[in-house]
Amino acid sequence: MALKIFLTADVHLGMKFASYPEAQSELSEARFNTLAKCISIANKEECDLFVVAGDLFDRVSISDKDIIRAAKTLSEFQGRFSCTLPGNHDYYPSGSRDIWELFKQHTGDSHAILKEETCFSLKQFDLDVNLYPAPCDAKHSENNKMSWIKKFEINSNVKYHIGIAHGSLEGFSPDFDKKYYPMKVKELIECGLDLWLLGHTHLQYPDPENPTMDGKIFYPGTPEPDGFDCKHDGKALIIRIDDDKKIHTTSPSTGTYRFLHDEINLNSASDLDKLKTRYSSQRFKKTLLKLFLKGNLHKDSYNELLSIMDTIEKSFFYLYRPVDMSELKESITPKDIDAEFSEGSFPYLLLTELSNEEDSLALQIAYNLIQEVRK
Repeated sequence: MALKIFLTADVHLGMKFASYPEAQSELSEARFNTLAKCISIANKEECDLFVVAGDLFDRVSISDKDIIRAAKTLSEFQGRFSCTLPGNHDYYPSGSRDIWELFKQHTGDSHAILKEETCFSLKQFDLDVNLYPAPCDAKHSENNKMSWIKKFEINSNVKYHIGIAHGSLEGFSPDFDKKYYPMKVKELIECGLDLWLLGHTHLQYPDPENPTMDGKIFYPGTPEPDGFDCKHDGKALIIRIDDDKKIHTTSPSTGTYRFLHDEINLNSASDLDKLKTRYSSQRFKKTLLKLFLKGNLHKDSYNELLSIMDTIEKSFFYLYRPVDMSELKESITPKDIDAEFSEGSFPYLLLTELSNEEDSLALQIAYNLIQEVRK
């Protein structure tokens, strides 16, 4: 009998989003809604197993209300079994206040918190599966938690052997200081398990565009985008293991909001028209935009741009302010030079010469310096 798993991680419930004060409450609420959406998809797809591979919560100081809400959401899973692994943000033990004890009180008997380094059998849930958890016990660690698995004697009478861990993967995750439970593909494979379900890195592994050959190691990516470095629209994984141990995956989109970081060149009035057209679609109503504008605009167009920005802001859920226009310059024309400077004066001669050489950068620098002196 095949085994169907819904894998998510890095939900980060309770994330504050302090950098986006006007959108803070909506972004925080979206993470709870996304968890509910994951459960709904898993139920519709008739998954046997629902796995959260760490960082269900953004911190160990999460409120009781949020803990109970998350637990009740997970209890809606209609498959055979669900489980949550403590990650480096919601590690176990979590200090004087045990968030996982309260969590467990509201999840039901078919949900487990994988906080122990021990083999967990799912026989009682009619699943021929052993789970091998590697839970986090602190925010940072230079060592992963797989050592016990390497020494464990795998029971050949059990059909599926699945490892669940939270941490960085060498060559994939950005962990230059190696302080996030670093793992290597080679050591994961050498554990001899059929499958590894990982959390921590917010991107999918393997890359859907460049799948790996080992086919046993998976990061689902965060299900709800959480910043401008997140390019996808929120992802999870549905993994099916056939009787012959072949693995098949699909990747449902799960997120509500998207973060878009655009870099736009503006050099003419027609470029302004293109900018308005680009951002006129209703599809941006759930998008946060960070905009970087560069180029050279005549001052009339530059002034028009300021009003266009107000129109653009209405098309988006949130426009990150201030818009970066540090490399957007006002272009200077011979007509401008004639209007501002006396013919034959030093500024007039200098700027006219630079404009004839079509050196826009030198012209802009000279113009700015002259304006500073005039002040």
